[in-house]
Amino acid sequence: MSACSVTTSLSAQRACNRELVSSRQRSSVHTATAARRRATHRHPQQQRLQPCRVTPFDQAWGTTLNVDSLIDTLPQNLFALSLFPYIGFLYHLHRSKQAPPLTLFGFYFLLAFVFATIPAGIYAKQVYGLALANVDWLHGSAEFLLTLTNLFIVLGLRDAIRKAEAANAAKEAAAASSSSAEVEKQPVAAQD
Repeated sequence: MSACSVTTSLSAQRACNRELVSSRQRSSVHTATAARRRATHRHPQQQRLQPCRVTPFDQAWGTTLNVDSLIDTLPQNLFALSLFPYIGFLYHLHRSKQAPPLTLFGFYFLLAFVFATIPAGIYAKQVYGLALANVDWLHGSAEFLLTLTNLFIVLGLRDAIRKAEAANAAKEAAAASSSSAEVEKQPVAAQD
């Protein structure tokens, strides 16, 4: 039986666990070092560092710098491609002339949020070495633009709803007054 299985106190178990972990780490480091040495002796030309193409866009949005894998860059590519349908949406919304002006401005302002977060993400990756979501002051500033976008859209829609309700109330009042005027103009039937 090992000493770890005999001990019963919590502090003794922790000490034993630390000892086991450190011995495993030493053996894994030794194994990895030996494997590297063997690989170096077998294929010395494979030890050259290959240049990696990293664009600022990859650095800003990805958590890893591996651009060789499609899975790693899929969110960035989908983000970039999603701008085209959104621009089409804006085109048709503007062309329909049915959106309230403030709401239309809010939808256009979302592009300001998008184009402000790209350099903010690049800055976060370059200066702090972190993704934008992990640099609070930059992330908060970018999200403030999104909050403004939501405010513009909601206030524009609220204004349009209030105007539509006022127009409906005016129509109902006009219809009620015209129907009451017609009732008054009708001659009263003579009673026998």
